[in-house]
Amino acid sequence: MTSPWPAAPKRPASRPTSLVAVVIGVVLAAVAQLSTIAVLGTTAVAWAGRTPPAAPFPGLSPTPIQSPTPTASPTPTVQQTTGPVDVTDDVQRGLVLIAGRTGNEGVAGTGMVLTPDGFVLTNYHVVRSTSSVSATVAPTGRTYKAKLVGRDATKDVALLKLEGAQDLKVIAHDRDPVAVGDAVVAAGNANGQGYVTANRGNIQALNTSISVRSASENDPPVRLRGLIQTNAPAWPGDSGGPMFDAEGEVLGMTTAGGSDDNDERDKQVYAVPIDAAMKVVEQIRAGDESGTVVIGPKAYLGVVVRADDAAQAVVVTRVEDGTPAAKAGIRSGDTISSVNGTAITSRSDLSTVLDKVEPGSTIPIGWTTAAGRERTGQVTVGTSSIN
Repeated sequence: MTSPWPAAPKRPASRPTSLVAVVIGVVLAAVAQLSTIAVLGTTAVAWAGRTPPAAPFPGLSPTPIQSPTPTASPTPTVQQTTGPVDVTDDVQRGLVLIAGRTGNEGVAGTGMVLTPDGFVLTNYHVVRSTSSVSATVAPTGRTYKAKLVGRDATKDVALLKLEGAQDLKVIAHDRDPVAVGDAVVAAGNANGQGYVTANRGNIQALNTSISVRSASENDPPVRLRGLIQTNAPAWPGDSGGPMFDAEGEVLGMTTAGGSDDNDERDKQVYAVPIDAAMKVVEQIRAGDESGTVVIGPKAYLGVVVRADDAAQAVVVTRVEDGTPAAKAGIRSGDTISSVNGTAITSRSDLSTVLDKVEPGSTIPIGWTTAAGRERTGQVTVGTSSIN
């Protein structure tokens, strides 16, 4: 298929700036080193990208596109064409530029407006572990506070609601079948630059599975399935943005990416099919908190922890006064061994368990004191202010 998208002047490529993000999660703190697209993942390889200009979002770092480990690397069956395209009104329609705070650091990503009153689709990894989120409507520049309504971490899908929004323009949802070789355009807030850029490419494979890790080592690795693989270039900050078809309708949400080296021709970018993402959205809006869908805030324990990889243990480094952990008798230097009947050997274990616990619930917890004594108790978890 010949792409109708107009070409834009090429910009010089550069290596994205490495990002050190301090993430204080529901019950933990971590430092993560990034060198990738905002959740197109934390990849070990360097991506070619644009140098972020100084402007609309000072101090923000792009949420990395998650680093993928694909089950296979299909060889394209058609000739591929990649490159930048002009950003028209149709490309910007329904797009928002997401900004968030994780501890003392800023992160940035992209989202898609689904309803005129401000429901927005994005990747969960874009807003995960943030304490606050805002979204700027790309065509108008108007900024809204955004609340995380619900998410499915196993599919990397999140639904936000913009406070006070009305009469917003929405994306066009593609409902046609897609095929290898189809022309696509990935658009978004590349490198947290504060405005939309777009690049064309082609679909290389369908129903691809990859393993990804997010920016924070607190977050568990995730296996994403049923993805669309393309060679449309994308960068950190493009996560949560649209993957358009040749008619300008959204066929997928840009989610992960990687390449074998700095050659842009080897770049592989993965998108969650829009139909799969919308099934999660519909479940959240229906209030159906079943399966892997979580609605509302996370549970809060009130500790800061570090991982002891050698001992496969999670050690408490600080307990906040008056929190559920403090009331249960947990102290700094103790090791958490189980939560709600699940053994805890890593920070990602702790994050996974707490994500499944309803705030206000009373659950069993086990720990070993700094003196080596095993303890068990009950803890009534609070409500976290961290997404």
